[in-house]
Amino acid sequence: MSSKDKNIAELLAKLTLEEKAALCSGATKWLTKEVDRLEITEIVMSDGPHGLRYVVEENAFGAVSEQKSTCFPTASALAASWNKELIYQVGTALGKEARHLGVDILLGPGVNIKRSPLGGRNFEYFSEDPELAGSLAAEFVKGVQSVGIGTSLKHYACNNQEYKRFSVNAQVSERALREIYLAAFEKVVKTAAPWTVMAAYNRVNGQPATQNKHLLKEILREEWGFKGTLISDWGAIHDRVAALAAGLDLEMPGPSPVNDSKILTAVQSGQLQQNELDQAVSRILTLLVKVQLARQEAENMAADPAAEKLYEQNHQLALKAAEESIVLLKNENKLLPLNLNEIKQAAVIGQLAVKPRYQGAGSSQVTPSKLPTALAELEKAAAKSQTELLFQLGYQADQTDQRSAAQLKKAAVKAAEQAEIAIIFAGIPEEVESEGFDRQSLAMESDQVELIKAVAAVQKQTIVVLNNGAALELTPWLADVPAVIEAWLPGQAGAEAIVNILLGKINPSAKLAETFPVQEAHNPAQLNFPGVNSQLNYAEDIYVGYRYYEKKKIQPLFSFGHGLSYTDFEYSGLELPVQASAEHGLTIKFKLQNTGQYSGKEIVQLYVGQQNPYFDRPVKELKAFTKVELAAGESKIIKFNLDYRDFAYFNPEQQKWLAESDTYQIIIASSAADLRLQGQVKLNSSAVAHLLDQEDPVVDWLAAPLGKQALEDILNEEQLQFIQSEANSYVTERPLFRLDYLTENLITAPEIEKIYRHYQKLINKNKTLN
Repeated sequence: MSSKDKNIAELLAKLTLEEKAALCSGATKWLTKEVDRLEITEIVMSDGPHGLRYVVEENAFGAVSEQKSTCFPTASALAASWNKELIYQVGTALGKEARHLGVDILLGPGVNIKRSPLGGRNFEYFSEDPELAGSLAAEFVKGVQSVGIGTSLKHYACNNQEYKRFSVNAQVSERALREIYLAAFEKVVKTAAPWTVMAAYNRVNGQPATQNKHLLKEILREEWGFKGTLISDWGAIHDRVAALAAGLDLEMPGPSPVNDSKILTAVQSGQLQQNELDQAVSRILTLLVKVQLARQEAENMAADPAAEKLYEQNHQLALKAAEESIVLLKNENKLLPLNLNEIKQAAVIGQLAVKPRYQGAGSSQVTPSKLPTALAELEKAAAKSQTELLFQLGYQADQTDQRSAAQLKKAAVKAAEQAEIAIIFAGIPEEVESEGFDRQSLAMESDQVELIKAVAAVQKQTIVVLNNGAALELTPWLADVPAVIEAWLPGQAGAEAIVNILLGKINPSAKLAETFPVQEAHNPAQLNFPGVNSQLNYAEDIYVGYRYYEKKKIQPLFSFGHGLSYTDFEYSGLELPVQASAEHGLTIKFKLQNTGQYSGKEIVQLYVGQQNPYFDRPVKELKAFTKVELAAGESKIIKFNLDYRDFAYFNPEQQKWLAESDTYQIIIASSAADLRLQGQVKLNSSAVAHLLDQEDPVVDWLAAPLGKQALEDILNEEQLQFIQSEANSYVTERPLFRLDYLTENLITAPEIEKIYRHYQKLINKNKTLN
């Protein structure tokens, strides 16, 4: 196909049944099938999402040779930037590299929620919070697709662990599904329209995700309106015919002649309707049209810079992304930033200073275009100030040095004792944190913990720089050191970014996108992870991450949204209405001022909490955020608009999003634990959380405004006094339909029926009025 004028319906009519079935699986690991006689060409896919894992060769042993590309920070790092514009830029850069390499679809981003901090692939996901994950992923998708490269939103859904990920059955309530595990997918689908969505390996409530009609057809396609192509994760198909009937279009990888044959046989036998196959093929062809048009547009556009220049530009963007993703966790006595002109000797300790861990292991692993080290970058800076660096390995994560752990630690301690400051580079080795398996513990390697404690014992000016993809247990040594930097897996420019933060060339502005617990046992999924006999109960339900810690009143080590700066910010002047309509939303304003001495960026977070919900809700939930840059002394008016959904929860009784009439707390915060401004708004809504029936106790009828009105409208004064009397609590605790018996016919059965019918009329009238 070479023109946008090619009619999909006409093309579909020209395909044979065999060709249609064959198009529903790939040609290779990375390509879709061609039909030469109809000019149907292949689509090229590549792993992502923080760089192009472009496989150019595979041999009989499965080994791969990969093209060099820019390695950006992983999603856990990018999420800490809370910077939508930045992530859009990263997406655009990845799209341009994909175009340069002839790739049509980048397999990412991953928006699975970090249910447990032990998840082995957490480095590839954004957050424990769906609002943050969805908002950032949407910008990523928009960025990639802005240059005509498709994305594949993954892994849909509840792919929250690596253990038995091919078979595990996630048992999760519909409410938790909607509010936590599907919400990020929903936001991306509705606001960014990804070209494809990738169905996960695991089962959800008994059904494989690749053939789960509720997830694929009822929610994704019918409710959210997804028009794109649904593809399987690589090898995730359980039953190909059932998957196609559920809306799964393309099986990857390919070829898959056995499953192609099953589709053909199912249509011929009537097990599968012809139109179901045609719909899938039509969506695949529509995707191909998008790809072909994008290729043609790219040919007509100004050429991208040569590879060398493109990679250099993207390296600078990777540097900016890393700088905005590094979190300053602790900075006692303002030890940071360092002034090398005032330091004669500095100890640099840790194998990660010379052998950086900059990305996660697994299918997202890329070959970087360049890779500076922290020691080399520090040496450049030290040469200008004549600071002497005393480097020691301190520990070994591999066998590059044959000295014993004790010898390495002893040498590091000696260097730290001799110097004026010590900078320790520590973290999690690749063999502990990867796709394919979950972490066994949040604890750091014992030799690193012992090293930090030993160095801190002789050097009070010790800074720890961490490289890891997800939360760690830092309690054993945190109190011993004055400064800690969380650098995550920061991509190929991470070393430069770390040094720029240490020396104050860049003011840290990142904040945690996940909670760091005091100890592993505190995490919400601790008792239900990773499951038994492939059964996994999401018993914590909607209480994931900070929602759980706040509800249980457990103080974390570092809260969600925590991150320090070299400057200070003041919040003031909150403006919000006293009352608002849920259907029309509201606007919130306040002033933010940089009261410190450095220019800096502040991440402002808006949380909403409901005062008296009918169904239990978290204390507060993130509903909006923004990152604001202010010069020293500068101030800005910040504005947020909230709509119906920002106050709603997924009502388990009515199976829909619902915002109740109630008082809501509006919280403007610097982190989930650092609340700066608070106000209340009375929200008026036509929605009723629970629709009363005659089985409900009378006390519930009295408590519900429309239920009480129905009683008052139908009953006389004597009847009302009887059921409202404290002496008759035994009556009000019983169901409404029992009132005739309990009141010895003071209230009759026909009157009870009349109360119920009148209540239904009041409900309908209330909906109409609002």
